[in-house]
Amino acid sequence: MRVEERILLLLAIKERGRKIDFSHIVEKVIRDEGNVTKSEVEKVLNSLVSRNLVLKFNNTYAITEEGRRFLFSRLPEVEDELNLSYRLVLRAKEYYPKASKYLLPFLKGRAVSVIKVFSHEKDPINKIKPLFVRYAKYKPKKIFIQINSEKELLRFVAMHAIDFIPYVHKLNAEKPDWLILDLDAGENFLRYDKFFELIKIVAKLVVEVLEEHEIKACLKFSGSRGVQIWACLDNSELKGDVFALYRRFSVYIQREVEKKIQNLPKEILDEFYKVTPKWKPITTSVVAKKQERRDQILIDWSSMKKHGDVRAPFSMHYKTGLISCPIEINKLEEFKIEHAKPEIVVKNLENLSKAFELRPCSPEILVKRAERISTF
Repeated sequence: MRVEERILLLLAIKERGRKIDFSHIVEKVIRDEGNVTKSEVEKVLNSLVSRNLVLKFNNTYAITEEGRRFLFSRLPEVEDELNLSYRLVLRAKEYYPKASKYLLPFLKGRAVSVIKVFSHEKDPINKIKPLFVRYAKYKPKKIFIQINSEKELLRFVAMHAIDFIPYVHKLNAEKPDWLILDLDAGENFLRYDKFFELIKIVAKLVVEVLEEHEIKACLKFSGSRGVQIWACLDNSELKGDVFALYRRFSVYIQREVEKKIQNLPKEILDEFYKVTPKWKPITTSVVAKKQERRDQILIDWSSMKKHGDVRAPFSMHYKTGLISCPIEINKLEEFKIEHAKPEIVVKNLENLSKAFELRPCSPEILVKRAERISTF
């Protein structure tokens, strides 16, 4: 039984000092633990109070700082048995006060979608119930969520929002601020134990292609299983449908990357060909027909559209609890998925922020060369 830890976790995700009614605690603990009675929950609560891990106020309870420390000391051993949405919210509430100033620049001045997480009705230990929220108000007119201060950001976190998805363009703008290429491995790649190492090789080649066109690139872990390449282009001279032009850039870049892949040493190519048939390109820019690209790595441009959105750098991924953190280009080969754990990211926020400084670059060379592609 994990009644003690369930009570502490439930209290810990509330605002500091907030008192929780006994009946609410009983309801949630019985739901998550199953075979436990109201009197047993009360007995455990009394034990927690006697050890100064919980304070009692009439018929309400609040966790103490000592109780928080005790909970965190227990989590490594028991967290997989506890409510998943509570665990994610607790991580978010510990992480965002430290990381908010690094995340905020990617949210300010644009519409932002947030993802809130709640307990899954049938399986609260292993599943969550996500709620995707795009609008601050729906009536009488829809108003987009905007987050322009750390205070606003943390207010959303207090309401169980753990994932922040900004638009790729400023509010009411007609041009994207960022060129974003999302490396998405097909399902056959994901079964291969070296899939992430192969994605990193492709990411490195995308950076090379952009640098050859005098464009500074930045790298970011997706928060799940992929890598994103971001760049900032000077749009001031670009006319017409700039979103469509960015999509054309993406297709051109994918083709240049594929050429580089084919020139890799045989031992590296052979690793790719353990998944991709030799007659087929290893990468693709065809977003549709997912089944046809299950043995390829998609260089995904699909966020390059009006109201296109993307997980912000330093945001937490709502499914994994990992941080969509910048990757220092010179440390790409060393990067492991576990490096995106919140407790690791917070130790390196300043350096990671410096590694993701997006500087506007001239797209002139890219424009000229992308014009040559025959199909799009």
